[in-house]
Amino acid sequence: MQKNMSKLALVAAVAAIGLVGCGKATDGEKAPVNQQELINSVNSYLSTAEKTCIPVPVRFGEPVDEKYEALTEPNGAQLSALVKAGLVQVGPVEGEAGKVQFTVTEEGTNYYTGLTEPAGPGFCSGTLEVDKVAEDKVAEEKGDYRRHALTYTYKVANAAAWQTQADILAQYPKFAEVVNGAGTAKMTTEVESRGRGWNVVEQTEFAN
Repeated sequence: MQKNMSKLALVAAVAAIGLVGCGKATDGEKAPVNQQELINSVNSYLSTAEKTCIPVPVRFGEPVDEKYEALTEPNGAQLSALVKAGLVQVGPVEGEAGKVQFTVTEEGTNYYTGLTEPAGPGFCSGTLEVDKVAEDKVAEEKGDYRRHALTYTYKVANAAAWQTQADILAQYPKFAEVVNGAGTAKMTTEVESRGRGWNVVEQTEFAN
């Protein structure tokens, strides 16, 4: 009986040593990447990027010719599209005959941000979000540092009806490219981690 107990103790000891050895073998290995964390980081970046925004080509209260539709500076065709979309309205300029100025409409205040450049304030419709991941490429791994290039299709969440109006899309081609590319066009964003979460490190661009 005592011999059997000794054998059992020896087997247990060997098994314990084996477990310790296995633990040491995995200590240096990196934990697998949670792709949802990468997606969350990209979505956070996209929510603050002005990818679904259009600018007003003249600052509010700035007088322009009353025949503004024909102007090239500021862009009269863009102003006309914004008026048709119900985002801005035209009004007279006191003391200046033949001049008009633009103000945001009540409907427009739902989308007005005041941040869009290059000219005046702007209007934003919805936000981009990752739709489907096409590729998760490891760009660099060194120590605790990791960098991934995430390529994905996107969707537009909470889009407004004016976002797909023909005049808006015709006069804002870059905006139209984003809107029409939802679900098919690919974008690539690089994200990095130093062991404490993920952050976007490069500006999002369309993938080739």
